[in-house]
Amino acid sequence: MAKDYFQDITPPSDESHPSHRSVPPSDVDAEVIPIRVGEAPPLRGIRSISPPSRSRPRIGVDMREVPPVGAGLPPPPSRRFSRHWMWAVAGISLLVLSGLLLFVFRSTTVTVTPKSHTLVLNDTSQFTAYPEAIAVPGTLSYTVQTSDLEDSEVVPAQGTTHVENKASGSITVFNNYSTESVRLVKNTRFMTQGGLIFKAPADVVVPGKKGATPGAVDVTVVAAEAGEKYNVAPVARFTLPGLKSSPDMYAHVYAKSSAAMTGGLVGDQPGTAPGALEAAKVLVRSRLEAKAQDAASTAAGATFASSAQITYQSQPNTIEAGGGVRIHEKAHIEIVVFPADQFAQTIARSVLTDADTAPVTLVPGNGFTEHIATTSFSALGSDPVQFTLSGTAQLVWKVDDSALAKALIGRDQGAFQTIVSGFPSIEEAHARIEPFWKRSFPSDPDDIKIRIVAPVEP
Repeated sequence: MAKDYFQDITPPSDESHPSHRSVPPSDVDAEVIPIRVGEAPPLRGIRSISPPSRSRPRIGVDMREVPPVGAGLPPPPSRRFSRHWMWAVAGISLLVLSGLLLFVFRSTTVTVTPKSHTLVLNDTSQFTAYPEAIAVPGTLSYTVQTSDLEDSEVVPAQGTTHVENKASGSITVFNNYSTESVRLVKNTRFMTQGGLIFKAPADVVVPGKKGATPGAVDVTVVAAEAGEKYNVAPVARFTLPGLKSSPDMYAHVYAKSSAAMTGGLVGDQPGTAPGALEAAKVLVRSRLEAKAQDAASTAAGATFASSAQITYQSQPNTIEAGGGVRIHEKAHIEIVVFPADQFAQTIARSVLTDADTAPVTLVPGNGFTEHIATTSFSALGSDPVQFTLSGTAQLVWKVDDSALAKALIGRDQGAFQTIVSGFPSIEEAHARIEPFWKRSFPSDPDDIKIRIVAPVEP
């Protein structure tokens, strides 16, 4: 039978080891570890039992490394980055504030659509206009606007040719004789003090004088003969020999020039290829016609651009330094001009009964064309002009925006439509009062913005 292991262990006596003293009891703080026999490993001696480690409280400073504050977090933004964000936020805030201020303090706006009426015209509608000097109140008047345009083109030289060119130039004809216009026929003579004769290549209408101011018109004249002697300096006074039978008229209808006559020549000069000069002339005149149409379209008042009367005149050729020949063409343009308001009013009265005094404008529409029935343009400025219109147009009533703004000063928003109804030229109107919390119009008319929109075309 196996022997109990602990029975072989006999504690030594005090006598055998006199130097040994009994061990006093452990301190109360010592940890007592019980030995569990049943759990001991087999064949294990007492000498192999290690005493348990006794934990003691730490005394003194803990020298372990402490992680810095914020360890593991993303690095803070740089000071420059933060400053940029601060300025960006300030700028955005300023923009938002400015937008709010503009929204709150913007002007009160009244949007107006004027009354309109669509016209359908045909050639049966005939109208008559009278020269401004003889037109009576209530009739349509007109004036003749004249202008001169010049253009040129270089043609390559080829050989020589004999020429006999007449000098030409521009003069101003004055009418200090009558308040009515004076018509001078084609080839009317203008004579210098030296006896040289220049002629008008077409009829000339000189406007009547106004008070002490004589009527005047610019005219291009051509020398009666070829030659360099007609290249005269500016002339202080041209007389009209054909008016000698009427001494008073002869004394008060005259002309003068501010530039020299040029182009007179008899002799040889560089020539051109056959047909080259005529082709260049056609090209130049087509450009002059386009310029004349543009001038008529931009003239003040109502004009008939397509009915502008254009008289072309070939000027003396000049020789270029490189050997080419430059041709010169001049266009004398006559445009019938009507006062815009008076013209629209005349058209309105012909189709409407309530347009006797209301100011209107005429807006041409699709296919709007005009035709002057007068067959002789030589009578322009002195005789009535008859014309017809065809196509569509729109009459648009004029709105007195300043009167409307004054009528709205300080008025309550509820009275808006009543006030607008007092303006027969208004088709409809809408108001937006600012600031939005107000319910009455501003007391200053400058704070009321009237915006007039074009009516919808049919």
